[in-house]
Amino acid sequence: FFVFSCSSINTTSYKKQNLNSKGFAYIYSQNDYNNKFITKKIDPTELLIGHNQIRRGAIIKISNPRNKKNIITKNSFKVNYPDFYKIFITKPIAQKLDLSEDFPYVEIEELRKNKSFIAKKAIIFQEEKQLHDKAPVEKVKIKDISKTTSVEKIKKPKFVIILGNFYSHEAAKLLIERINSETNAFKTKKISILKRKKHNYEVYLGPYNTIKMIKNDYIALKQINFDEVDIKIYE
Repeated sequence: FFVFSCSSINTTSYKKQNLNSKGFAYIYSQNDYNNKFITKKIDPTELLIGHNQIRRGAIIKISNPRNKKNIITKNSFKVNYPDFYKIFITKPIAQKLDLSEDFPYVEIEELRKNKSFIAKKAIIFQEEKQLHDKAPVEKVKIKDISKTTSVEKIKKPKFVIILGNFYSHEAAKLLIERINSETNAFKTKKISILKRKKHNYEVYLGPYNTIKMIKNDYIALKQINFDEVDIKIYE
């Protein structure tokens, strides 16, 4: 586990706020501002984070689920970034978490103070393990479903987009028909049905080798108001 501290704060404990999500972080580069992808000019050498919904100064925990490293810090600012991503970070934050720039997969949690909590200055520190329990479900989630691990070599991850789980095979087929009738984006792609157990049929797209491919299909699904998807990472 990793602990990084910028300054000091006196705390008794933290509680989770409502926001809890898993997804890809938007790692800022100076070209993003020059090309007007991001309207706010940022110092790329600083340890900064931003969110498009959470207020400035809110306490946020960012974790790398693959290596269990995490950082807790105050939200630097509110900022707009592409809808596909979950949070805005600078490269120094990514480096502290050992995030892959190709697949910057993170979990973020907003934390709030207990009544006995007394804050003095910003801090980055390690949170207790139970903070991960009972995380709220969001419309788009990314979960690590790897069943094998290796300390010698980290394999490049792949992803699948879970479109839904159904009671019968016939219901799963109806979903595929609905998608193909509403868009041509998936006519040439394989949508698979996997029987997980009796009366549990999972419909999914993939696997994907690049974040760009996932993003393109994510956007195509949103265009037909298909928001209830779950993206899983596996090796």
